Amino acid sequence: MSTKQIVLEEQGLRDGFQTLPITIATQKKLQYIKLLEAAGIKRIQVTSFVHPKLVPQMADAEELCNQLEKKTDVIYSGLVLNLKGVERGIKAGLNHLACSISASDTHSQKNARLNLSEAKHAFKEMVKHSKQHSITVRGGIQCAFGCRYEGKIDENHVLDMVDHHLDTGIDELALADSTGMGNPKQLGALMHKVVEKAKNIPVVLHLHNTENKGYANLYAAIEAGVTIFDTAFGGLGGCPFIKSATGNIATEDSAHMIHQMGYETGLNISKIAEISRELEATLGYKLPGQLYQLIDNNEIKMI
Repeated sequence: MSTKQIVLEEQGLRDGFQTLPITIATQKKLQYIKLLEAAGIKRIQVTSFVHPKLVPQMADAEELCNQLEKKTDVIYSGLVLNLKGVERGIKAGLNHLACSISASDTHSQKNARLNLSEAKHAFKEMVKHSKQHSITVRGGIQCAFGCRYEGKIDENHVLDMVDHHLDTGIDELALADSTGMGNPKQLGALMHKVVEKAKNIPVVLHLHNTENKGYANLYAAIEAGVTIFDTAFGGLGGCPFIKSATGNIATEDSAHMIHQMGYETGLNISKIAEISRELEATLGYKLPGQLYQLIDNNEIKMI
C-alpha cells in the first residue's frame, strides 16, 4: 500500500512578500525560487498581478516571470483578481492562474473594489478568458471560514459559491481561511462537503495561522480528504486588506507534522528551514514559523 501524498504549494513569494516592510529585489526572489525547487517544492505561486500602487512588493510581476527559468515538473502560478490581471498573467507567460474572489461582500469591496454580485460575474469572465488561452485555472474563494468585517460566513453561502465556481469549468478549487478564523470542527465538516461536491476536481486549502489554529485546521482538512495545501516558508504572509491578518501556516512546520503523521510531501525540511533563516537575517527579525529555529540547533532532536 503506497503512502498518501500531501502536496504543499509555496506561497511565500506572493502572500509572504506582499506585506513585508521592505521590497525584495527581483533577483533575490529568483534565488528563493531556485532554493525552493532544490528543496522539492513542485508548486510555487510566484507573484500576483495587482495594482503596483496598492501592493508595491508585487510591482515586478512581469519582470520576475520574464526571467523565470521554468522547470518542466514545477507549476508556477500567479494570483489574479480581475480580467486585467488575467491578461497580464497570460502576457507574462504563466500557464497556471489563481482566479480568486471573496465570500465576504465587505472584503470583496476592499480587496477587489467589487461587490459580491459583481465579483461573481467578473470571476466567470476571468475563467472564460483564461480558458480561451489554454490556461489552467485555480478558482479561489477567500474568507470562506470567517470575515473580520462581517463575522461568520454562512456555510450554505460558501457551498453556493463552490457550485458557482465549479460551473465555470475551473480546473482546481481553492478555499481560503484568509482571516484564520476557522476552527477544526467547522473546517473539517465544510471541507468534507466541498471534496464531495468537487468530485474529480482537485481541492486546495489556504490556511492562515492568525488565531493559532492553522495546524489543527490542517489536520482536520487532511481527515476530510484534502491533499493540497498552501503554505509559506517561515510562516510568512497576510493580506493588506484584512485587519490584523497574519501569516500562512509555515511550509517546514506543516511538512514536519505531515511526515510525523505518516504521509509524504517529497520536501527536504532542512533546506526549507535554511531559506527561512536566510530571510530572517535579511529582515532582522524572527519569522512566525517555529521549526526553522529548532532545526538550526544541532542539540535538538527531531522525530
